[in-house]
Amino acid sequence: MQCEYDAVASLYHFNSEGRAVAYGHDLMLIKSGIGKVNGALAAMKACLANVDLVINTGLAGGIDSCLSQGDIVLADKTCYHDVWCGSPNEKGQVQDLPLYYEVPQKVLKAVSSAAPEFKTGLIVTGDVFLTDPIRLKEIKADFKSALAVDMESAAVAQTCHIHHKPYLSLRIISDVVGKETQLNDYDNFWQNMPQKASQMVDTVLKNL
Repeated sequence: MQCEYDAVASLYHFNSEGRAVAYGHDLMLIKSGIGKVNGALAAMKACLANVDLVINTGLAGGIDSCLSQGDIVLADKTCYHDVWCGSPNEKGQVQDLPLYYEVPQKVLKAVSSAAPEFKTGLIVTGDVFLTDPIRLKEIKADFKSALAVDMESAAVAQTCHIHHKPYLSLRIISDVVGKETQLNDYDNFWQNMPQKASQMVDTVLKNL
């Protein structure tokens, strides 16, 4: 979303082409838009620019009791919660591709050691804003260790996997799925958390 893009863009002096330099890194900032297709297209643009690492960032819904609004989830792997290609594939697996797209251990270690407050775990992706508690139970039954749900991470990861590029998914929890105040929490998120949302990106770049 534009508000997510603006939060990151405010950190550094990006030029009109979305390029900047920070902590010795040449940066390329891309706004994907919402959903798996948009996420994949943005990741493709990054891969074709021959970047060294794709960092996917934005909001996510919390789907674990350990999470609250404002917590940051660092994915150690991602997968889809809304894909089923039939047997013998597993739920969430695109046929002929892995079920889980794993983040390189070297990248994970660098980020988690610098920011131990980040919650590390599985992020699951699907083309739906999740509010239905019944669907939440189904997802948690299929992916018991999942911490958060979003609409782009696995698609970004799949694109990076195909192009042999490492990726990192970093999400700030905007709302907790199933909580009575979920929609109100989401609507009020940008009044409460914009600085924290952008600072998580700065923490990562500073320590890579």
